[in-house]
Amino acid sequence: MKTSGPFLLLLLLCSTGSGQGSVVVRNYWYQSFPFTWQDAQSSCRSSPFYGDLATIFSQSDEDGLNLNRYYAWTGMRKPKNYLHWIWVSDGDYSNLVNSGISDLAEWNQLGNTYCAVAEYPDRLHGTDCDGANFFFCHKRHYGPNGDVQYTYKFVPQAKSWPEARQICSTDSQHDLATFQSFSDLRDALDPQDYPVWIGLYRDGGTWKWSSRVSEYRNWEGKPGSDDCVSISSETKRMSTQDCAARFPSLCYTDNLVLVKENKTWEGALEHCRALNSNSRPYLRYELVSVQPGGDHDYLMNRVMEAETEEVWAGLRFLAGEWLWVNGASMLYSDLPLCPPVVQHCGALSKNSTGSMETRDCSEKRNFMCYSTY
Repeated sequence: MKTSGPFLLLLLLCSTGSGQGSVVVRNYWYQSFPFTWQDAQSSCRSSPFYGDLATIFSQSDEDGLNLNRYYAWTGMRKPKNYLHWIWVSDGDYSNLVNSGISDLAEWNQLGNTYCAVAEYPDRLHGTDCDGANFFFCHKRHYGPNGDVQYTYKFVPQAKSWPEARQICSTDSQHDLATFQSFSDLRDALDPQDYPVWIGLYRDGGTWKWSSRVSEYRNWEGKPGSDDCVSISSETKRMSTQDCAARFPSLCYTDNLVLVKENKTWEGALEHCRALNSNSRPYLRYELVSVQPGGDHDYLMNRVMEAETEEVWAGLRFLAGEWLWVNGASMLYSDLPLCPPVVQHCGALSKNSTGSMETRDCSEKRNFMCYSTY
């Protein structure tokens, strides 16, 4: 493909910056409110920021996740038309509302019934009792001096407040948790281990991700018979769960757009720059650049989703050197110094050995764009 003066000028004027490194942006988003697997998937997909239920690509992805935030019912309740919150296990007035760090005081003058949910690490909220949350049970016993003492158990099942109380009340000494002080509450609100939905699921006999392609697995023992997969909030190990169970969830997005249309290199460049986002109109798009190592490896996961064996990237041989059209640093050292005239454009191959392929710019294939500000 012949490169004209105006086209070369277009490439340089549209550069997004000189000497930049990786352009790939990846984000995981933790949703602490419990959903079923399907509802969690819908919640992720309906957001312009969250993309889809999370795909895990490596151990380092899991190690970087903070999944400690959770909500759990307590035994505190404000019955309809009551002015005060009470502990339902004994009907006593709760003094935690006036402690200065609670969000319950604003609900005191309202006529409806509300229940108190604890939020890790040290807050209490008033909310509708029909919502689904984890919960704390207590077992009441008596100390050597006849004083009432409590031991607490965290239950990672998302239930309504009445359902949670029924589960806790296995005998006369058990109930939804009463906390005698905020010190007791903080002691109970340690980081807990519970399932968090990710995008892995079983379709027939095959494991698939809700989006993206990844061979990464980190099972806690062998997969069970259920079809949806969670990771542990603490150990980050994977296990199968009933898809109808309600857990927090992990969403995922990146700034890459794989276009499954076959275009020449120049057509791909023009297509990327013409993209726009209705939900985020400030975004601009460019044909992707890539750096060796982890950046390259991650893009290869996306390339595997393409309908062609190779995918155009923003690499171009101009004025005697290889350049990224967005001005990124050129770190590949194995590109030909004097490529054949027609092979002046760069592509990523599904059979990659960790570098770029040089190809005829007039060939047509899928291509990868990325968004930038």
